[in-house]
Amino acid sequence: MQTKSFIYNANASAHNNNFLNADNAVIEDNHGQWTAIIAPPMTLTAALLSQHGISANSALIIHKAKINNKFHTLLKAAQSPTISAVVTWDDELTADEIFQVKATMKSYNTECVIQSNKKLH
Repeated sequence: MQTKSFIYNANASAHNNNFLNADNAVIEDNHGQWTAIIAPPMTLTAALLSQHGISANSALIIHKAKINNKFHTLLKAAQSPTISAVVTWDDELTADEIFQVKATMKSYNTECVIQSNKKLH
C-alpha cells in the first residue's frame, strides 16, 4: 500500500514521502518545547524517535484511545505555548478540518506534519 504525506508549517508547505524524513525540516531543535505526536497508528519507542531526530524527553505522545475528538485535540495543541511542533495522521479528519488545522497552526506559528494513510490513486 502506498501512502503520501505532506508537511505544513507557518511559512511554507512541501511534500514529503515519509514523516520520518520530515524531522530535519520541522521537528529539529524545539528549544525546550514539546513535539506533540497525536494518535500515531503505530507504537513509537524512544529508540525509534531518537533514530529520527526526536528526543523522547520532548515528545508528548497522545494515543488515539485518549482522544475524544482528534480535530479539537489538534487545535488545542496548536494553541499551546509549550508545543512547537505537531505530528499527526489524516485519518478521521475531513479536508475542511485539515484546512482549519493548517490555518490555526499558521496563526500560532506551530510547525505541523500531517501524514496521510490514504492510498494513492
